[in-house]
Amino acid sequence: YSMSHEDGENHLPGLIRSADPARFFAAQFIPEPQRVDILALYAFDLEMEKITRTTREAMAGEIRLQWWREVFHGERDAEASASPLAHIMLEITRRHAILPDVLSNYLDGRIFDLYDDAIEDQQGFEAYAGQTEGTILQLSCLVLDRARSAQAAELSGYLACMLTLWRRVLRPLLTDRTEAHQRAARYLPPHIRQAAGMSANPFLNSQSADRKQAIGQICAFAESYRLRAITAAAAVPATLRPAFLQLAPVSMQLSKATRLSGDSGTAAELSTARLIWHLWRASKRWPCF
Repeated sequence: YSMSHEDGENHLPGLIRSADPARFFAAQFIPEPQRVDILALYAFDLEMEKITRTTREAMAGEIRLQWWREVFHGERDAEASASPLAHIMLEITRRHAILPDVLSNYLDGRIFDLYDDAIEDQQGFEAYAGQTEGTILQLSCLVLDRARSAQAAELSGYLACMLTLWRRVLRPLLTDRTEAHQRAARYLPPHIRQAAGMSANPFLNSQSADRKQAIGQICAFAESYRLRAITAAAAVPATLRPAFLQLAPVSMQLSKATRLSGDSGTAAELSTARLIWHLWRASKRWPCF
């Protein structure tokens, strides 16, 4: 990297805005200075997602994830100081006393993304969602209010499942690309996969699956986590709530997908103005999703 750390920090919001507008604009409702740290967590998450999505060879992806593991364990300080994102992430872990094992556990979850294995059962699905999406949600809570962050652990778990279903399964399905269908099915527990008429085998064409049925089943599964999250939200103090605002547009997209049940060919993204308006309205209520 040739950019300075300051340039790197200034560069992150733009990256997040283009890659994940919902998360970027939801973060604008987070108070300073915590917003900067939480945006860096999002940038890190997006970078790991990019590694798993763009690496052709699984082993090459594992090597890149291992580099990050070594960064967090203090074994790559010289290299980390030359990378704006690694430098910022190390500062955050020190500032908020985040243990290296927490991020190692997250990276373990990301290794699953590199291979074609399928989730074995619902417990495995929840564990994966907790390791990946759940870790980022919980770290955001830690940044917002360390003393009370544990009070959002249950909520983070349920919403991590909802986010995983949206980001890994439904959004790819709604884009209507065959390879996206094949990648998406492997994240579902077998009983949901079966109910949706999908195959987890990447070499089988799951295009024949009834799209309407599949989307309906997956939306119903996501809704079951949302309902549990609503109950768990009662225990979450106001200081931690901004971490979950990003779920408001996801919840809206899920209900839209349920209504359409696959009639629409693509997942229409919200316009920026509508997204901001929706987030502003959701920020006034709790639960916001």
